Amino acid sequence: MSIFKNIAIISKINDNSVKDSLDSVINYLDSKKIRYFLDKNSSILLKNKMPSDMEVIKNNCDVALIIGGDGTLLRAAQDLSTANIPICGINRGRLGFLVDISPDHIEENLEKILSGSYSVDERISLTGTIIRKGKEITSNLSFNDVVIHSRDAVRMIEMDTTLDGEKLHTINADGLVVSTPTGSTAYSLSSGGPILQPTLEALLLVPICPHLLSNRPIVVGMDSIIEIKLSEKSQTNASVTFDGQINVPIEANDTIRISKSKVTLKLIQPPGHSYLSILREKLGWGLKP
Repeated sequence: MSIFKNIAIISKINDNSVKDSLDSVINYLDSKKIRYFLDKNSSILLKNKMPSDMEVIKNNCDVALIIGGDGTLLRAAQDLSTANIPICGINRGRLGFLVDISPDHIEENLEKILSGSYSVDERISLTGTIIRKGKEITSNLSFNDVVIHSRDAVRMIEMDTTLDGEKLHTINADGLVVSTPTGSTAYSLSSGGPILQPTLEALLLVPICPHLLSNRPIVVGMDSIIEIKLSEKSQTNASVTFDGQINVPIEANDTIRISKSKVTLKLIQPPGHSYLSILREKLGWGLKP
């Protein structure tokens, strides 16, 4: 008997390759007579199934199965985490550091998880607030990273950064990644940042292609208040992107305030899950040539 009564199913947008995994999930839940709610993408793939909007899912479901990659999971987390709904990912993406279930082992893992054999990995999030002329114009959650970046081809932006009210540096770069430990294997890693264990109480600031080699990644405390101001001399179009999902244009003199949020992402993981094993597998560590 399932410990979860109502399950949300959320699938990758515009990707027919997830259909076989979606079918496996639906067939398993139907065989166990477990109630489920489909998002619009899952409904389109199944053709004859009715979708539920996100508010219905948030008000009724006690767990969500995400079929796709890390991007699909992060998109769903923007809504579901605020409703305190835990998430379990079925990997149909490329690397997939957050989606733990292999498409070849769906039924056996669902059997274990729905019978109560699982662990919950709780991850922090960031709140990123854009301030213009003293007024907050928008605020968003990020579980991986907040990225300030140029929107012009081959143009750097100048940013002044403060840490807990004290000036840290002024940098000229293609951008700056502020990352959680979860996001340390995402854009931060490709920009030269270190990998952090998810349990570390730390944040990362990683410049993207800085003009000076002395502008290096820096690890700061998790409770730090980070403020990044786009220089008044900046003539470059720039944006702030939250988890690669939400993109907001910014202007000269805008300030982006980033701090730890009270919202957490609860990842349900099957028995035997190992973060170090995932790193070895995804990054090819220790493989013989």
